[in-house]
Amino acid sequence: MSSSSSGSQTEILAADECWKYLHSSYIGRLAVINDAVPEIFPVNFMTMGTMVVFRTAPGTKLRALLSGGPVAFETDGLNAYSTEVWSVVVKGTPGPFDGDPASLQQGGPDREPWQAGLKEHLVQITPSEVSGRRFALTPRTRWWPPQDFSSDWT
Repeated sequence: MSSSSSGSQTEILAADECWKYLHSSYIGRLAVINDAVPEIFPVNFMTMGTMVVFRTAPGTKLRALLSGGPVAFETDGLNAYSTEVWSVVVKGTPGPFDGDPASLQQGGPDREPWQAGLKEHLVQITPSEVSGRRFALTPRTRWWPPQDFSSDWT
């Protein structure tokens, strides 16, 4: 574990632990560059081996993905007791899903898109980097009252 200046202990996750969390998750955030502007989209996803796979419809997200630029994908969660949180980031290249679409049927209902509409484009992210971290959750009494950080931004 490493320490930040605030004293919290952050554990850097090994790649196999990152994939364990990715395999157990079903919603994340996809970051793309759209005409030189960053955009973030929530997506339901599943993993196929070491690929992140999701469905999408035509629109801003698909146009950005088709540009061929790198993307970032992030998912996070907490343990059953809400005492520990984790975050995993996958950086890589998007492309059309090259597996058997029938294999995606085994993913379960949580893997289906939450938003209504036809999502006929299957996209996979081929990872170039996978990283993650885990740390103990600070008790809420230490989060409140909110502090004014405006002087830190000047």
